[in-house]
Amino acid sequence: MKLDKAFLRRGLKRAAIRLLLRPYYALCCRRPVENSLVLLADGHQTSMPYSMQAIAAALGAEKDLRVVEYFQDYSFCGFFESLRIMLRFLPLYARARTVFICDYFVPTACGKRPETTLVQLWHSGGLMKKLGMDSPEDAKGFLPEMYRNVDVFTASSPLVSNVLSKAVGLPPERFSPAGVTRIDLLYDKTREEGIRRRFAEAHPELSGKRLVLWAPTFRGNVRGAYLIGSEEILRLQRELPEQYALVIKTHRFSNSAALNTLGDFSSEELLALADLLITDYSSIYFDYLYYRRPIVLFAPDLAQYEAERGLYPDYRSLPGRFAADYDALRDAVLTADRWADSAYFAALDRLWESDMAYCDGHSCEKLLAQLGISENAEGKNTERRSKRSM
Repeated sequence: MKLDKAFLRRGLKRAAIRLLLRPYYALCCRRPVENSLVLLADGHQTSMPYSMQAIAAALGAEKDLRVVEYFQDYSFCGFFESLRIMLRFLPLYARARTVFICDYFVPTACGKRPETTLVQLWHSGGLMKKLGMDSPEDAKGFLPEMYRNVDVFTASSPLVSNVLSKAVGLPPERFSPAGVTRIDLLYDKTREEGIRRRFAEAHPELSGKRLVLWAPTFRGNVRGAYLIGSEEILRLQRELPEQYALVIKTHRFSNSAALNTLGDFSSEELLALADLLITDYSSIYFDYLYYRRPIVLFAPDLAQYEAERGLYPDYRSLPGRFAADYDALRDAVLTADRWADSAYFAALDRLWESDMAYCDGHSCEKLLAQLGISENAEGKNTERRSKRSM
């Protein structure tokens, strides 16, 4: 009988939560909560995740807060090293008034004292690949305990809230209408101007080029992740006309970092610069909707992905040009000026209204007001809304 590794890992996590994390957390809770302590925590990166940057800046502007960061990557650690990382987190977790996470974070499954507010910022907007109990692949390792203690879960629209509520088994009333805070960064014109200046200084050889960004997601699970489509993309990179520059930014789980270009810029920064995005099932698609530019959906394995992981939308009906092979991919890139017409942009706007309606550039302000951390929910930098409404 073949051993199901996902089932085994899920069993080990549950045993660790029940036998070690919960008792130790209960012991840590003997100390009182610190009303000023706010914790930003993630278990997949050693530095601040992009999805936390906006809320961290907003918290930094608030007085009388002690903001502590706990960023440790246990994604590829052995069991005992992962456990050590989680146990070190629990004394902070027990004392914090407010805790922000933006992804699966096992230690918070061990419980939560009522004085602490646990906020799931989430790391994507819109609805693309299925997750939790909605996905045949994800359900194998899904732990409902991972979400049970979340008090506030941010989502990008009412539609997204309703779907995620069922997928993760969390009551609808715990979903916040504040919006996904990472999208606030896209509305920040000063940030965008800074990215453009830095890019012009660092890469004068790309001045005047039409920048094409390939930013795919990974396939499989974190420990066995892989990439699809790189051969076609590398061929396209070689064969595009001279006025184009194709930039590659793969998902960090895909074990394809050697393919990446422009290492001094992140994929999120390059969104502001890219004239065209090539992606597959990545939620970066929804971030890029903000810019109202051409999107090519390059998905050679669509049928397999739909069967194994699952997608929420009818993929071929999404705004953008679908491509399943090299010839279609090349044609989509070279003819973008023709197919990205008024009907295309109208479809982009409709999708934004359905999947990103909460994201108006003020999500951090609204969320901090909801949490009672800040009293000012609206009114700052109202010009930041203008670009998306054009």
